[in-house]
Amino acid sequence: MEEKQEEQLELLPKKQVDLRLQFIHRPIRRRWFSRKYPFLIQNEPFEYGLKIKNIGSESFSGATISEFTISSGDGFSGFAQQAQSTPKIKALNPNEEYELYFDRYTFWHEGSIGTRCKLSPDKEGEVIKTYQHHRDHDFDEPYKNENEWWHDYYCQSQQQLLQTRTNNLILVLTVITVIEAVFGLKYSLKLIIGSIAWGLSQLTTLLQWLAS
Repeated sequence: MEEKQEEQLELLPKKQVDLRLQFIHRPIRRRWFSRKYPFLIQNEPFEYGLKIKNIGSESFSGATISEFTISSGDGFSGFAQQAQSTPKIKALNPNEEYELYFDRYTFWHEGSIGTRCKLSPDKEGEVIKTYQHHRDHDFDEPYKNENEWWHDYYCQSQQQLLQTRTNNLILVLTVITVIEAVFGLKYSLKLIIGSIAWGLSQLTTLLQWLAS
């Protein structure tokens, strides 16, 4: 009896839905003075998840994410971290999207990483076709397997980031030194204080405009 039911389900026409999945992340320790970097940073704890968009013409009934894995290299070899939860994707109409955060991690490696997962549709007979979004070219590439997703990503070296910050500080100090040598300390202090005052004035004007 069960075999007949399975055969009948296989004969039913399948409904394909097209989903764009993008790996998203945000730092756990937020610093007001730190800029937002587009990639993960080595040794920096982060929360992660997926941005999901229905890019097809059919409505999507929802699904469960399982075996979500982040690993060094191409995502199929090397050190791997699997999410501890199996989050649910809500139903989505065409062109509807939302962000779903579901776990946290700290990546000890640098360089190329891979992200992948499996999707189990809530509705029988529904097949999910996933797409990898290339943000630099604004292009969606279909993944080869149904109800699965994979995409590569990058983890920024912490040492390289610290070196960049150090170089920027050295550049600022060099500019200040040159100004002081050419115009004198008194003029340099006036210029710095004047710049700070101008910035505070502009900020006050902006806050007053937002409050009005």
